[in-house]
Amino acid sequence: MEQKGVIFISSKTVAKPLKIGIIVMDLKIIFILVTCVVYAAATEPAATVTLQGLGCDSGCIQYEVYCQQDEDDHPYQQKASEFCQSRSIGRGPAGRLAVLNHKYIDGEIRDLIKSNKLHRRRCIKNYGFWIGLSDSKREGTFFWDNGEMAIGQREFSNWASRQPNNNRKLDGEGQDCVQMWYRNGRKGQWDDEYCDVRPKGFVCEVPDPYCATLARN
Repeated sequence: MEQKGVIFISSKTVAKPLKIGIIVMDLKIIFILVTCVVYAAATEPAATVTLQGLGCDSGCIQYEVYCQQDEDDHPYQQKASEFCQSRSIGRGPAGRLAVLNHKYIDGEIRDLIKSNKLHRRRCIKNYGFWIGLSDSKREGTFFWDNGEMAIGQREFSNWASRQPNNNRKLDGEGQDCVQMWYRNGRKGQWDDEYCDVRPKGFVCEVPDPYCATLARN
């Protein structure tokens, strides 16, 4: 049976103080504690799924979906990429923004987002999740973070209708980064987006050297 990742925040009842000053002090303490808990939870994935690699010698990869970044987390796509690179499982290799270069993997991540309702505004107000795809090195030529070219006759792609379009309305440099897009009824198809105009959620992939069987959290 599928189990969804859930973050639990524990709480406890505080005895009613007798003096107003003590009440104010207790409320301040409670506020500080809750603030710390929420901040810590923001660095945790909203949902994860572990998939067996598709190659003959491939191990397992844990895919982690994170909700929208803070407004001051500039440059947005770069900070998401750096965060993914800081992730590892035990002594395993470092992570990266997700490489969705296969129909099966792309579908599993979209299913994970949908089943956990992460495409809704409570998780992403700006309608998208960064993935490890961009044409920042050469306009119109998209590469995954693992170095593979994404547009070709044999490569899998899942672009939304009329995308990529390199819109320059909000940034003269155009749109060099790529998101899974959930605006106006779209269901996670790819869209080129400005790299540092709007904060997004993001999807990391982290090698799991300890995985023995297919597991879903």
